[in-house]
Amino acid sequence: MVVDDEIEPYSLFKAFLIKEGYNAVYFSDPILALEHFKQTSNNHSLVIADMRMPGMCGIELAKKIREVNQNVKIFLMTAFEIRDLKDNPDFRDANIDRLFQKPIVFSELRKMIDILI
Repeated sequence: MVVDDEIEPYSLFKAFLIKEGYNAVYFSDPILALEHFKQTSNNHSLVIADMRMPGMCGIELAKKIREVNQNVKIFLMTAFEIRDLKDNPDFRDANIDRLFQKPIVFSELRKMIDILI
């Protein structure tokens, strides 16, 4: 599942994941994504979410996803500085598996997915 409120990354992820043979769903609204996840949590092995979105940030979404399914892998992406984010208690509580900065290098993303899934 990919959650990003911006259209361009959303479109790029969609094209990349389809090309790589993954079955994925895409949401631009984190609240709708969470509701979908609650109903289909066992169908997902990975959630990739943007850090900053209206309605719910990526860390909050990750924490709520963890309440539903502890086993799903969660990648968090941001266009902002990530250096201090790992020291944030909310970030640690969300148990994020990978954190990366935009712009995305899809060859690196493929490696991250292959290692964790």
